[in-house]
Amino acid sequence: MKQMYLKCMALLLFSLITISAYAQKTVTGKVTDQSGAPLPGVSVLEKGTKNGASTNASGGYSISVKEGATLRFVSIGLTTKEVVVGSSTSLNVVLESSTSDLNEIVVTALGVKREKRALGYATQTVEGKDLTIAQAPTIAQGLMGKVAGLQISQAGGGAEGGSSRIVVRGNTTITGDNRALIIVDGVAINNDPINVNSNSGGGSVLGAVGADVGGYKDWGSGMNMVNPEDIENITVLKGPAAAALYGARGGNGVILITRKKGSNRQGLGVDYSFSTRNTDAFSMLDFQNEYGQGGVGSMTSSDQSKWFPKNGSGQRMQIGNNTNSAGNYTNNSHGPMPYPNAQDFYSYFSYPGSYSWGPRFDNQPIMFYDGVQRPYVGKPDNWKAYFPEGSVTSHNIAVNGGNEVATARLSYTRNDTKPNMINSNIQSNNFNLGSTLKISSKMSAEITSSYTNFKRLNAAGQGAGWQAAPVYSMARDYDPDLVFSQQFGANGERIDIGAMPTLANGPAYPWSTGYLNNQYWQLLKNNSDYTRNQFVSSLKLTADLTSWLNVTALGGLDNSNDVLEVRNTPIDVLGQIEGKYAQSLSKYLSRNLNAFARLHKDNLFKDINASLTLGGESFYRNDYAVSNSTSGNFVKPFIYALNNGATAPTAGEEVRYTKKINSVFGFLNLSYKNYLFLEGTLRKDWFSTLPMANNSIAYPSVNLGYVFTDHISGLQTSMPWLNFGKLKLSYAETGSDGSIDPYSIFNTLDGAVYNGSQAQSLPSNLKIDGIKPAKSRSFEAGINLGLFNNRLNIDLTAYSMKSFNQILGNPLPVSSGYSSITINTGSLGNKGLEFVVGGSPIKTQDFSWDISLSGAKSSTKVLGLSDGVNQLNLGNYFGGAGVSQRVKVGENYGTIYGKDFVYVDGQKEVKRALGTDGLPVTYSAGGKTYYAGTQWALTPDEVSIGNSQPFMTGGISNTFRYKNFSLYLLADAKIGGDTYFGSYAAAMGSGTIKETLKERNGGGLPYTYPDGTTANVGVDFGGVLVTRDNTGKILSTTPNTDVVHYLWYYAGTYSAWNHLGRPTSASVFENSWLKMREIALTYRVPQKLMQKTKVLQSLSVSLIGRDLFYIFTTIPKGLNPEGVNGIGNIQGIEYSSMPRVRSFGFSIKTSL
Repeated sequence: MKQMYLKCMALLLFSLITISAYAQKTVTGKVTDQSGAPLPGVSVLEKGTKNGASTNASGGYSISVKEGATLRFVSIGLTTKEVVVGSSTSLNVVLESSTSDLNEIVVTALGVKREKRALGYATQTVEGKDLTIAQAPTIAQGLMGKVAGLQISQAGGGAEGGSSRIVVRGNTTITGDNRALIIVDGVAINNDPINVNSNSGGGSVLGAVGADVGGYKDWGSGMNMVNPEDIENITVLKGPAAAALYGARGGNGVILITRKKGSNRQGLGVDYSFSTRNTDAFSMLDFQNEYGQGGVGSMTSSDQSKWFPKNGSGQRMQIGNNTNSAGNYTNNSHGPMPYPNAQDFYSYFSYPGSYSWGPRFDNQPIMFYDGVQRPYVGKPDNWKAYFPEGSVTSHNIAVNGGNEVATARLSYTRNDTKPNMINSNIQSNNFNLGSTLKISSKMSAEITSSYTNFKRLNAAGQGAGWQAAPVYSMARDYDPDLVFSQQFGANGERIDIGAMPTLANGPAYPWSTGYLNNQYWQLLKNNSDYTRNQFVSSLKLTADLTSWLNVTALGGLDNSNDVLEVRNTPIDVLGQIEGKYAQSLSKYLSRNLNAFARLHKDNLFKDINASLTLGGESFYRNDYAVSNSTSGNFVKPFIYALNNGATAPTAGEEVRYTKKINSVFGFLNLSYKNYLFLEGTLRKDWFSTLPMANNSIAYPSVNLGYVFTDHISGLQTSMPWLNFGKLKLSYAETGSDGSIDPYSIFNTLDGAVYNGSQAQSLPSNLKIDGIKPAKSRSFEAGINLGLFNNRLNIDLTAYSMKSFNQILGNPLPVSSGYSSITINTGSLGNKGLEFVVGGSPIKTQDFSWDISLSGAKSSTKVLGLSDGVNQLNLGNYFGGAGVSQRVKVGENYGTIYGKDFVYVDGQKEVKRALGTDGLPVTYSAGGKTYYAGTQWALTPDEVSIGNSQPFMTGGISNTFRYKNFSLYLLADAKIGGDTYFGSYAAAMGSGTIKETLKERNGGGLPYTYPDGTTANVGVDFGGVLVTRDNTGKILSTTPNTDVVHYLWYYAGTYSAWNHLGRPTSASVFENSWLKMREIALTYRVPQKLMQKTKVLQSLSVSLIGRDLFYIFTTIPKGLNPEGVNGIGNIQGIEYSSMPRVRSFGFSIKTSL
C-alpha cells in the first residue's frame, strides 16, 4: 500500500512540473453565470479534438489551442456555448441556466461516457456542488430527496456517523442484499456496515434473516469514508438495463461516483473550505410533567398517600421494594391471565421502578433511596441528559493545476464530529489524489487514490442496546444529575445505588435498578474504540491504437484494516471486579480488474454509426476477522490485555471470507441519423460461491432511444413549445449468486465451546450442491420532453421487474436433523413509476428561480416462496413477545406481523379477566361487586398489522438567485407505509406522555376503587362482549359497559418489552411525512472586490441548516419518522431511536 501511494505522489509531482510542457497559444478566461458568480467544473473542449480543460473553483480555465479553434463550454444544467478563438488570449464566457441536459455527456456503466440523448434507460446525475451546498456529512445524506426512485434510510433515525441504506427502485431479493452497488472511479467499494462480532460486543445492523433486529451498535458504513468535497459528480444507474454491464453486482442499481482530478489552468490553484454545524436533539415525545414514578398503588386507592410506602417515621418514600398499600407484589411475569385473585390481578401491573403512574407532583419532601428528603417535583428535560448538543466541523484544502498534458489535484480533509451522545466522538483524516496524464498523442492515464484514517469513540446502539432505551419510559421525576453525582466514589470506583442504605420498609431502589442504575458508568467508563485505515485507488489506461480502435484497462482496489477495542473499567478501587477487555481485528481487500477494446466506425452504412466493445473483468474479495475477550475479573489491576482474566479466555471467533467473480462482456451501439439509438449488451459471470456445474450465467440487455423531435419534420413548427422529445425502451436480464456467503454449498462445522473445551457442531441449515444463480427480467419505458425553450423538462419512466429462482432456506421437518435446506425458489414482482420535472419559471439578469421535482412509486409483491411455504420471517423484535416483519405470498414486501384486535361486526371484542376458577375476577366495595378488569380479545396468532412499503417518495428543490445572493431549499417526502413504534408503546404503557393524562386529571368515567372510594379516573374499553359455544360459534353479543382503571387500560394495551396479552397493532401507524431537509443562504463576494485583493479569486459565505423540521407527519407528536432499526430488509420496526435532530451552521469557501 505504501509503495502504491508513493507512486501516486510521484505521478502528482510529475503532473505538476509538466504544466508548462507542449506550449501552444494559451487561452485563459473565466466562466460565470448571469449573476457574475464563478462556475467551477465547466468542461472547456476544443471542438473536433480530445483536447480539453475544466474550470476551477473560481471559474477560471486555461487551454492551449490554435487560433481559429472552436471552444465548447459544457456543464449539466447550463446552456452549452461555442466560441471561436480569435487573436486574443483572453476569453470570458457567461453561461445561462438550462434545465435541459439531454444533449450532455453522462457517465454510464464501466465509466463509458455517452450522450444522454442516446440512452434508452433512466439515469440521473447529481453534481458535487449540489452534494455540499448544505454541507451533507456523507454522500448518502447528500443524495436524499435529489434522485427519483432512490430510497435512503439511516439506522436508528440518523445518528451522526451512522450507516445508511440506499435502495434503487425497491427490493429485488427476498432475503438477500437489496442495497445498490457503489462504484468510485471504477472501483467497487465495500459499503457494508462496519461489523463487529460477538466477542467484541456487537453485531450487524443489516440483521440476519429471522433474527432479532435490536441490540446492535452502529459504527457506520464504508460509504461514509468517501469525502463529499472530492466528488465531481454522481450518476445513478437505476434499472438493470442501465447497470447490465456490472452483472450480478449491479442488479440492485449502481451509484457511480466520479472524483475530481484537477483542471487545465494557468498556474497552481488553492481551494479552501470550512464548515461547522451545531446539532441539537430538539424534539422528543410530548412528555407529561404532572405525575411521577409509581405503579399498582394507583389502582388500589384514590388516596395518593397510599401509593408510596412509608418509613418508620411515617414519611413517604419514593421507592421501596415494590411495596404498596395492597401488599407486597413481586411476580410480574405470569402473563395477563388467569389470576388467582384480585390482589394478584393488580400485581401484574406493579412496575413502580421506572414508570410514571405515581402521585401528582406536589413539591412536598419525600424520602429518596439514599435516605435524603427532597421535593417531589418533575424533571421536564431529563431526557436531554442523554442527548447533549453535538457539532460537526470540517476543513478541506485542495491544490490543483494542469495543462493539456497533465492535471492533478491533491486534497486533505479533516472532519471532527461530536454526536448527540454522551462520551462519543468521531475524527477522520482524508487524503485524496486525482490526476490525468497524456502520455503520448495516443495514450493517456487517469489515477485516483485516497487514504482515510477514521477513529470513533463509542457508537450508537440499535433498539434496546443503547443509551436511548430507558428514555421513553423512565419516570418523569428521574433526576440524571442526582444519579450522576452519586455513582462515582472518591477514588473513581462505582457506587452501586441499588446498595444504598436500607430504609424502614426495605431496600430502596432508584427508579429502576434494571436499566437506570449505573447508567452513567456504562456510558463514561465502558468504552469502545474503533479505528479504520482505508486505501482506495484506481488506475485507468486508454490507448487510441487507430482512429477506429481504442483499448482501456482499469485496475482498482479497496483495502481497509479495522481495529475495535472494548475496555470496561473495573468497578472497584482495586481495579479488578467486572473489568473486561476485548479486541477485534479485521481486514478487507477487494480487487477489480477489467479491460475492454472499443471499435468505432462512423457511416458504417449510410447514416449509421456503430461501435462494438468487448472486454473482461475479474473481481476478488477477501475478508478476515478475529476477536477474543477476557473471561472473569481482572487478575492484575487495570491491565487491559486478553490474558488478564481470572479464567482462560473463551474460544475466539475467526471469520474468513473469499469470493471471486470472473466475467466477459460485450456491447454494441448503433445510431441512425443521430435520432435513433440502439444498444445491446451481453455479459456472463462465473461465481466462486456456486457449484461448479451451475456457477455461471449469461444475461443480455437491449435498449432503444428515439429522439422523435429530430425525426418528424415540421413537428416543432406545429408545436413550437416542444423543443425536445425522446422515447426510451429497454429490456434486461440479470442474475446473481443471491448474496450467499462463501462455503454456503458445503455442510461445514460450526465452532462452539462445551464445558470450557473446544467443540464443533453441525449447522441447522442443510446445504446442497444443486444451487443455481438467481435470475430476473425487467422492462422499462419512458419519455423525455423539453418544453418552452427548455424552460420546462420532464422525464417519465415506468418499469416492471420479476425476480425468480431466488436462493432461500426451505423448512425441513425436525426428524431430518436440520431446520432448513438451501434451494432455488421464491419470486418477487416489482413495478413502479418515476418522474423528474425541472424548470426555470423566472430568469432575468438579476433574478432567477429554478425548481426541480422528483418522485417515484414502487411496489414489490411476493409472488411465491418454497413449495408448501406461505410466509417467511425476515426478523423480529423482542422475540416471540414482540413484532416481526415477514414476506407472505400475495402481499407486498415488508408486512408487519403482530397481535391484533378481534373484530365482530366491525367492533372490537373484549373479554373479562378470568381467575383460576374460570370465572371473572371481581372485588367488592360499598356493598357492590365490580369486575376487576376487561381485556382485549386478541387474534390467537400473529397477523398482518401493517406494511412498511411506502406508496411514494420524492423531493422538491428550489433555488432563488438575486445578484450575488442565492437561497436554496430542499424538502423530501415519504407518503404511505406503516411503522411499528416501540418507543410509543413503551411511553404509553409507562404513563410518561400527555396522552395518558385525561383520566388521571379527572376527565374519565366514575371508577370505584377496592377501598370504596370513587373518582373520575375510569376508562370504558368499549367494544362488545361475545358469548360463544364450544365450537367457537358466536351465540350473542353484548355492548361492553365495564369501567376499568386508567392504569389497567393503558398498561394492558401498550408495552414495548412484553406484548403478551396486548395488541401490538395499537402502536402501528401510517408513517407519511414531508421534511425540510436542507436550507442554504449564500453570498458570493463580487469579482470586482476579489480582483482588488490580488490574492483571492473567489469567496462565498453560506448559512446552512439541515434536517430542520417536519412540515407534516402522520405519527404521534415527537416520534422520529425516520427512526427504523438497522439498514437491512426490515424497515418497519422502531424502538428507542434517536430523537429528531437538526443542525445550524455556516460555511466559507475561497480560492487563491
